[in-house]
Amino acid sequence: MKEIFLIRREERAVALLAVVVIAVFQYLMIAKFFGLFATYTDGQWQVFMNNFHMSGFDPYTYSVVTHWHVGYNAIRHPLLPFLVLPLFGVNQLLWHLTGANCAQLVVGAVLAVCTFYSFVLLFRILHRLVGLGRSDALLLTGLFFGFAYILVATIVPDHFVPSLFLILLTLWRAGCKLRTGRQFSLAEALLLFVLTAGVTLSNGVIVGLAVWCVNGRKVFRWRFVLAFALVSLLLLAIGFAANALTDAPSNQQVATWIDTTTPRWPTLVENFFGESLQLHRQHVLGDVLSGRPLFVAYTWKVQYVVEAVLVLLFAAGLYVGRRSELLQLVAATFVFALLLHVVLGFAINEVYIMAAHWAFAIPIASAFLFRSVEGGKKWLLRCLVGAVTVYLWCYHGVLLYNYLTWPLRL
Repeated sequence: MKEIFLIRREERAVALLAVVVIAVFQYLMIAKFFGLFATYTDGQWQVFMNNFHMSGFDPYTYSVVTHWHVGYNAIRHPLLPFLVLPLFGVNQLLWHLTGANCAQLVVGAVLAVCTFYSFVLLFRILHRLVGLGRSDALLLTGLFFGFAYILVATIVPDHFVPSLFLILLTLWRAGCKLRTGRQFSLAEALLLFVLTAGVTLSNGVIVGLAVWCVNGRKVFRWRFVLAFALVSLLLLAIGFAANALTDAPSNQQVATWIDTTTPRWPTLVENFFGESLQLHRQHVLGDVLSGRPLFVAYTWKVQYVVEAVLVLLFAAGLYVGRRSELLQLVAATFVFALLLHVVLGFAINEVYIMAAHWAFAIPIASAFLFRSVEGGKKWLLRCLVGAVTVYLWCYHGVLLYNYLTWPLRL
């Protein structure tokens, strides 16, 4: 625990930069809606819902922290309502002491902490595991957090940033063990699995891949197989039991999660590698359930060039680092996301909001490309990635600032 959460001296400047950026965007998000939550009524919740249009992200966490209920689709997020329960208790205490509903502040604090340590963990993976210098590791970390649905995910009251933190924590632990030749104990593997799958059930597969990558065939011994099977069944049982207690609008039949009709190529171009990484100027943060077309084209053709650059960096990095066990694990998590969302079609109509579950593969793969070049080629690569990073932060920063400072419709 100390190794994970202690900020080393070499990381302090990076951590300070992360704190400043996180604070700015959290302030904008909280300031926009705080007046509706501080003196909370059911009518104000409806006003909030009329104004909260951030793609397919759901703001139910604010509601659960205000008045605890299951709230989520517990089949997909079996432990999430119960992990949020302590936040409800903290908010009740603050409400009693201040007379104001502090749900936004409580949720914002958790999002800020998860974002901060996601930033730190990715930096560590790039710097200490891949072996990049601090400046290059910081550049690629900045690139990642400039991606559209990573930056947006850091401020919306949904489960994606906690999921991102747990996935990066799993990759960090796996990378450290691959480096030292150690293996996951059953206890640590189950703890990571319960937390990761408890927040988002499908992400438990990433823990399974990590344990398999580190422990090899030993993961198929009866103790591991039996333990993971029993825990998986328990999580499903909790999810179905909790889901039976709620009428949340996210409830749906499992069979409806698969989509075989949506065109795959425009999905890859405009949504999976498109909207996930760069917002479209038209229908900014629009929801496909409330008027946004399924596919929106970029109005600047150069944005397709940026998309192509990111995909080529990713592909080149995968090729250069193909012998690395860490990159093989990261690639496996990406393939799983591709199979789940694009091939099977789970959540394909809003696939971009799932970016936190796979987009980290781009900077990690790119790090191996950085490590493979020297001299003038490395400077050209730095300039290219630096230009894309600055563009993404400026472009998304302006769009998000405009959204978060737009007057409320009362």
